[in-house]
Amino acid sequence: MLFNSFVFIFGFLPAALVAFYLSGRLFGQKTAAVVLSLASLVFYAWWRPADLPILLFAIVFNYIIGDLIQRARLRERPGVVRALLVFGLVVDLGLLGYYKYANFVVENVTAVTGSSFELHHIVLPLAISFFTFQKIAYLVDTSRGIVRGTGPIEFGLFAAFFPQLLAGPIVHYSEIIPQLRAPTFARLMSRNLVIGLVIFTIGLAKKTIVADTLSSYANPLFLHAHTQQWDVVRAWTAAVTYTLQLYMDFSGYSDMAIGLGRMFGVKLPLNFHSPLRAASIIDYWRRWHMTLQRFLLAYVYQPIALPLNRWSAERGFTGWTAFAASVGLPTFITFVLIGVWHGAGWTFVVFGVMHAVYVLVNEAWRERRKQANRKRRKAKLPPLVIGRWEVAGYHVLTLVCVAFANVVFRATGLADAGAITGAMAGFDGLGATGYLPPLGLVVLIAATVFVVALLPNAQQIMAAYRPAVNYGEWADVNHPPLMWRWRPDRRGIVFAGVLLFAAVMFIQRGQAVFLYFNF
Repeated sequence: MLFNSFVFIFGFLPAALVAFYLSGRLFGQKTAAVVLSLASLVFYAWWRPADLPILLFAIVFNYIIGDLIQRARLRERPGVVRALLVFGLVVDLGLLGYYKYANFVVENVTAVTGSSFELHHIVLPLAISFFTFQKIAYLVDTSRGIVRGTGPIEFGLFAAFFPQLLAGPIVHYSEIIPQLRAPTFARLMSRNLVIGLVIFTIGLAKKTIVADTLSSYANPLFLHAHTQQWDVVRAWTAAVTYTLQLYMDFSGYSDMAIGLGRMFGVKLPLNFHSPLRAASIIDYWRRWHMTLQRFLLAYVYQPIALPLNRWSAERGFTGWTAFAASVGLPTFITFVLIGVWHGAGWTFVVFGVMHAVYVLVNEAWRERRKQANRKRRKAKLPPLVIGRWEVAGYHVLTLVCVAFANVVFRATGLADAGAITGAMAGFDGLGATGYLPPLGLVVLIAATVFVVALLPNAQQIMAAYRPAVNYGEWADVNHPPLMWRWRPDRRGIVFAGVLLFAAVMFIQRGQAVFLYFNF
């Protein structure tokens, strides 16, 4: 079931809200949690019922392993804790690896060896990447003593809560479970309904009005890339159009997820904070798919970087050698995993490598700047300061790098990616084919750039109501030139009503699937 569908907006969502709050009023919080969990399972199974047993297995298995780990910790048996954790991670990653990567591995092995072995086509279960990472984080946090006393009802809702189930945010125990235990949970509050509906409306408008319209221009360019004559104008049109489509699509989903969670009285973490306003690729990744970056930082980068730091210090490495060992290698591994996490294909591997190189160059530049400032302090000279025009230059460079990587991300194969990126670099001539983008697309791109660059995002518009569980960490980050805060006055109500009407009118009757549903 899609958030941007009539059956969800006018059928499932009202029914789920009524059932949840009515059961909470009549029978209490636990019953309301069970009702919401069952509704979430119906939501998940609506798309493809055959995937439901996989989700149910993941929920039951990880609850049992987590409970056993908690019991082992209480008995102070660290060896049992480690064994259970390893077993749980192997099963979770094995499930993800089989469904997501088995076909890719077999295809490449047979291509290299020339063997005739074939594996039946494995259908990727919906959202397996997201709910697997959530369960992994839960098990690791349990082994560290962060998770305590989780019951089956609250874990079931934590694991299946439909607003964040399909494409994030990837939530942690400490963010959600305390809210499910609060006295106000399952208590109908008009404030939560109104705030959630406004945030949901902003996200729906991003998806249906902007992202889906941009996709009607981007898809033909990429789907028929091998038959097109590419020049710099056509290539950059494709790159910019898809970059803005992906941006508004994922930003819209993230807003809708937070808005839906708030309607049910649950604050979710931010997953998107205007990344195209970032002035560096490092800052870009801090704002794009924020909960994925947080997960990989805590459970991949740091476990690799900390031992390498100790190893480097023990051997007396300094300067760029120490940088390569303690920063370069773990960064490269992390970003290649980011690429592979998005999909089983060589374009995703190259996408991860590109961003690994981008981030390492950025890290090296920052390290060089730090070293230069240390030398200037010793010489009693003023530190180097980044000027306004220098920041603007870094911003443009960041956008160019993101656009090149997004073409590889979207392309159907490496050959198409090479053709388009080569044309973007001017290798196939400057306007040699005479291609000009349609006027409607030019106007849409200009309007989207205006919104992205100058207007506040959803959490900034709703800042007075603390829209996300971690909004305080980002409240003062990157305010736009044109700032506006929503209030429940006449102007605010008209804004929400008109935007909701327009967003619903733009809903496509076809399958306007969110791009991140593919991952």
